[in-house]
Amino acid sequence: REPRVKRGTKTSTEERTMTSTLINTDNVTRVREVAIRYRGRSVRASAPLTSPREAVAFARKVIDDDAREHFLAIYLDGRHRAIAHSIVSIGTATATLVHPREVFQPAVLLGAVAVLLLHNHPSGDPSPSTEDRDITRRLAEAGRLLGITVLDHVVFTRESGFHSLREHAPSDLGS
Repeated sequence: REPRVKRGTKTSTEERTMTSTLINTDNVTRVREVAIRYRGRSVRASAPLTSPREAVAFARKVIDDDAREHFLAIYLDGRHRAIAHSIVSIGTATATLVHPREVFQPAVLLGAVAVLLLHNHPSGDPSPSTEDRDITRRLAEAGRLLGITVLDHVVFTRESGFHSLREHAPSDLGS
């Protein structure tokens, strides 16, 4: 039996729910259908995001607390139009923790074919750290396994610009 999917379309949030059924047999619990719920802000942009500058402009509207690092994922359809976004992690002034599971679970539920990754540097220096480049490689590899392309990882600051890993270190994205 296929999982039932319910999709809310009348509000600014997207909701997808799959029901679950647990079956107990001989001290073994099996899950017939997996329960997953995602609620994220629906974007539904009509124009594709075509440059790091456009992605940063989008991110600056979403992130209003620039005293701490925020890691943002923008989920894209096949034409690279934003369908939703998620603040994956909020860290400290100098770091934030990111795991592929938190980045790609919404992407899978939304049916995204690509994702743009962005995070801010409160220090004012948009240069990516070694850790930034490491997580970019890890997320790009996870995306390849799932068939979801990581188009770019952009590090930005409130005022002084941004650094696109697609433009400056494409090998980190597997390009």
